[in-house]
Amino acid sequence: MASAVAKAASGKSSVLKIVGLFKKKPGVSMEAFKDYYENKHIKLFDEHVALPGVLRYSRRYLTQIDGMASPLATTTGGYDVIMEVWYKDPELLESLKKNPNPDFTKMVVEDEEKFLDRSSMTMYLSEDCESKDGPWNI
Repeated sequence: MASAVAKAASGKSSVLKIVGLFKKKPGVSMEAFKDYYENKHIKLFDEHVALPGVLRYSRRYLTQIDGMASPLATTTGGYDVIMEVWYKDPELLESLKKNPNPDFTKMVVEDEEKFLDRSSMTMYLSEDCESKDGPWNI
């Protein structure tokens, strides 16, 4: 996987990205969800995103567009945010996965329980292929 991530099919540099799909906890308004995530939860990751090799940490808040998708999309998905962390160095991500900090993990889980529906959380490893170059290229 690391070799596939290091170079895209076109020979351009690529990055390794962790993508999380999250739903807000039932009873939490979208406004309160976004406010908590942006003003409290992300601060837990200040040290992590400052590591050399971590390129970006973003949240993409979602609003359903009616009439643009199958009705199944709303009954099987319904996620409120896409979280993404970009890593330039696959070895950094592997090191973090192999050597987790149990105290940090406990703190993050306790905080997530305040605003996220943890039972619906899902995480992916993403290898991005771009059709159009942009300023985000490395």
